[in-house]
Amino acid sequence: MSKTGRPTKYKPEYCEKLIEFFDVEPYADKELEHLDKDGNVRWIDYKRMANKLPTLRSFAKSIGVNIDTVYEWIKQHEEFSDAFTHAKDLQKWFLIENGLNGCYNPMFAIFTAKNITDMRDKSEVDNNTNLTVTGLEKLTDDQLDGLVAKLKNSIGETFNRESQTNSTESA
Repeated sequence: MSKTGRPTKYKPEYCEKLIEFFDVEPYADKELEHLDKDGNVRWIDYKRMANKLPTLRSFAKSIGVNIDTVYEWIKQHEEFSDAFTHAKDLQKWFLIENGLNGCYNPMFAIFTAKNITDMRDKSEVDNNTNLTVTGLEKLTDDQLDGLVAKLKNSIGETFNRESQTNSTESA
């Protein structure tokens, strides 16, 4: 039985179109005229304004397909998947540029960056723990070997019983 269905709307030129869609200037400098009471320009300010953030959903809409169709193309067409990766990098650059230029509310910028890019908060965890064990001198060698085996399994690291014994004896 042959598989039939609606023909795909995918076109190889969508790879280039996708990159072009995402490769836009992140912001524009707008002129703000300040007028006197007679309507004459007294001075001009410039305000940096974010352009519309390119998204995969808006790209899908621009070519007349559903977002789910575009996700299928990413899975099925390697060249489109590569273009998508490039587009995501451009989108990340767009967000960073606008964030650094003060075009976004900081909370919005953080939320958006975490949810549509690979950016995450960095947290450092100190996993160094000092452990003091007393009473080992009362255990037999077999009992000590059993404890060492349990420690190796639980912490996933090699445990040098000899160095531990030497440091205990010298204390």
